[in-house]
Amino acid sequence: MKTRGVLIFLSLLTLGRGVWLSVQGVSPQEAYFWMCGERLAAAFFDGPPGTAFLVGALGLGAGDSMEWLRLAWPVFGFIAAWLAWLLARTLYDDLVAAWTVVTLNALPVFNEHCVTVGPAIPALALVLAGTLAAYSAIEGRRKDWVLAAALFALATLFRYEAVLVPFGLCIAVVATLKNRVRPDPLALAALILIPAAVLWPSMVWNAEWNWIAIAGGTFQTWWRPQPGGWASDVVEYFREFSFGAGLLLAGSVAGLARAAFRPGRHRFLLAVGGPTAFWAIYQFLIGRNFSDAAWFALVPLLIFLSVAGMHWRWMPLAGSVVVVIASVSTGLILREEGLMRGVWSALAGEMHAATREMPASEESGFLIAETAEQAAVLAVYFKATGQSKYPPVFVPESPALTSQFGIWPSYADFIESDKVPDEFFTEQQGHNPFIGRNALYMGADLPQTIKGAFAEVHPLRKVLLPAGGEVLIFLCLNYQTLPL
Repeated sequence: MKTRGVLIFLSLLTLGRGVWLSVQGVSPQEAYFWMCGERLAAAFFDGPPGTAFLVGALGLGAGDSMEWLRLAWPVFGFIAAWLAWLLARTLYDDLVAAWTVVTLNALPVFNEHCVTVGPAIPALALVLAGTLAAYSAIEGRRKDWVLAAALFALATLFRYEAVLVPFGLCIAVVATLKNRVRPDPLALAALILIPAAVLWPSMVWNAEWNWIAIAGGTFQTWWRPQPGGWASDVVEYFREFSFGAGLLLAGSVAGLARAAFRPGRHRFLLAVGGPTAFWAIYQFLIGRNFSDAAWFALVPLLIFLSVAGMHWRWMPLAGSVVVVIASVSTGLILREEGLMRGVWSALAGEMHAATREMPASEESGFLIAETAEQAAVLAVYFKATGQSKYPPVFVPESPALTSQFGIWPSYADFIESDKVPDEFFTEQQGHNPFIGRNALYMGADLPQTIKGAFAEVHPLRKVLLPAGGEVLIFLCLNYQTLPL
């Protein structure tokens, strides 16, 4: 497959993804990043700030329309796939590059990220661009180390795990001492200092909330295997990468490490993809989801598999079978994703209808959802007016922080005021502007924090879900706050 054929192939895929996305509803993840894009910060509970800033910037050109904004992600997928083609062709040849880009675009995990607003695709594109610049620097253009480090640093603003790529290249640069070759000081300085400078504000923000975003856990969980979640993690891995491709990718880690002992481009692939692959294995051993870490090892491993398969006579047949199985898995996952998006749209429609049955209160009513996912989806349909500091939809008050909703202003917060405090708030001068208002609550059941905060709570609607289960909408009258 030549360059023109690859461009046509990727253009048709991008068009198909855009058409599919244009007829789908908004997913919770997309809605959540849309809300974060309107409330920017140095970092977020769920990760670095890059996606929120990108969504906010795209929203300026898309007129704050999620429908138009989302169409940028198939384009980002095109860019990432094209960079994968360029990397594989630069390191080897057109045939290896063709197998790499075809297999990449057949994988369910890649297609799912291409049609969902999130950090994965922009981060992958930046890492691949940085890898190309790093290889150019190794080949003699030393100044490209600065460009490579800058691209890697931008990638860490989308996924913290991206910092492992320049870390692997630093190891490769230092390892040249074994060959009695002086390490390149420009490479080490750029790969260490530029990502550190870009990540510093996010790390400071995380430190203020006592979070360790890239690692998590405690000292004991870092070294003690946790087999309890291995089964579910393996199932999720094969769901995202398909069975055939998943097996090949898992086995290729050891193959690439072994091949890297011999001089050649495999060493460069190991430096780029090795740390993230080994980090994924480690995350699996301690019982954590390892897909995020494995994401950045995907293209180097696919390139290695394509090169290794060139010497096998059954490669065309076996490779075609793997691609077909992955494509079928992609179709099934996108069908499931479309059904779920339809459910979220239906829930938003039911909430819209319920608002007409909510009695008017002295101030306007407000909405509460059981989970951050429900609240984010509803927020797209119930946009905040003006420059309100409050999100359009709240989650129930809770001492535990599980998402950015726990940091944003809430209906349960008191603000400084000259008003005389009421019987429920006597510790300091303050006022809650939501007292006396009515609300709607959506959830599978009614938590005590909702039941105890309103004078009256009545079930209003019941929404049956296609896969079983139900979601209830409650009418909550006369908010009084929970007593201290």
